[in-house]
Formats: sequence, structure tokens, C-alpha cells
Amino acid sequence: MNAPIRLLLADEQKLYRDGLTTVFSRCGDIKVVGQARTGSEACEKARRARPDVVLIDTRIPEMDGVSAMRSILQELPSTRVAVLTESRSPTDLLDAVKAGARGYITKDVTIQTLIDAIKRIAAGEAVIMPNMASRLLDEFTAMARTRDHEAEALETDSAKVTERERDVLELLVQGATNRDIARKLLITENTVKVHLRNILEKLHLRNRQQAAAFAISSGLVRLSREEAVARQR
Repeated sequence: MNAPIRLLLADEQKLYRDGLTTVFSRCGDIKVVGQARTGSEACEKARRARPDVVLIDTRIPEMDGVSAMRSILQELPSTRVAVLTESRSPTDLLDAVKAGARGYITKDVTIQTLIDAIKRIAAGEAVIMPNMASRLLDEFTAMARTRDHEAEALETDSAKVTERERDVLELLVQGATNRDIARKLLITENTVKVHLRNILEKLHLRNRQQAAAFAISSGLVRLSREEAVARQR
């Protein structure tokens, strides 16, 4: 006979926690090894009890559920964490998934559905209720479209930069002053200022630091391995 799933319940409402604890005690497959009212208490009790599954609400006092999940998973990466909540917010759902939640369950499900979900999560599956799955897909689709739009805008802006302006950006990334740039490109400092002004206007940037960062992130200027290492220090 398999050992029961060790479960930690984290919810602000004691009556709700006690009710689920009673139900699970009759199930036999799930054993509640701890209860928590707050996010910080959930972290502390998870550290002590080392449960197989933590079932946590997104909206609890002191430390929200998502922050608590991150903290628990950082210390106990093998523990499965799932959300049990009234929230149907796509933002809450996406934040929970990003934090590492293996399940997102709304409180209107039946007890049997909840028990089945806990068993599946403990077995390593990911469980999202059908009424929330489409919202998650909508959120990821919106994020993908935003990234595509930003990538297109980045490519368009990069194409506006002339070869000479690329030369200026390359030296700018290296930390060269206007005088250094002028000397190396055999132009006047005033011409360097004109190039820099044009670059900032074309790329919708405010200063030379932003221009240097854009040049690197867009691929306009490629750092050598040594330069990349130096920038990380």
C-alpha cells in the first residue's frame, strides 16, 4: 500500500482549512501534515514538514501566495506547489505558473475533483481546471504577440542606423568619449555630436548609455568574449 500524500494547506480561512482536513482524513490517500494562515507561515511549516504537495491560496496575508510559492520551491524544489483559490484572474494564473505552480484549481470544484487533482499533482502532472486553461492560453498568446511586435519594432529601428552611425555606436559601447570617437573616425567632435543626436532620435532614446545598451541588445554591435565578460563584472 502506498504512503498517503503529505499535504500542507495554506489558506486564510481556518474553517475552510479544517473542513478540507476532515475530508482528506476520510480519504486515506491524503494526509494533512500542516496548516498555515499566512504566506510566511506556509514557508516556515513547509520547511519543517517537507510535504509532498502544498496547496495555497494566491491571496493570503503577510506574503502573497505567489511569493510564498517561489520561496518554498527555492528551498524545497522537489515539493509540488498548487493554487487553490477563488481568483479567476488571468494575471493571478499566469503569475502562479511563472512561479512554478503545478496546478491552478478554483474553489468551486467538487471534493472528488480536488482529491483527483492533488493525486495527479503529487504524481508529477500539471493540473489546470478547464475553465482556466483557455485564459492561460489567451495570456500566452498576448505575450507572444507583444514579443513579436517588439522584435519587429527593434528590427525596424535598427535598419534606420547608417554605417557611420554604427561605427559611432561601436566606439560608444567601448566607452569612447566624443573626442576619442572623432580621432578614431577622423571626423570633428561636432560631427560626432550630430551622429549621436541622430542616433538618439532614430532609436527614440534619451542618452548615450541607452544607445550603447540598445546597440548591444539589438545586435547592432557585437561584443567580443572578453568585453562581454568584463561587462558582467
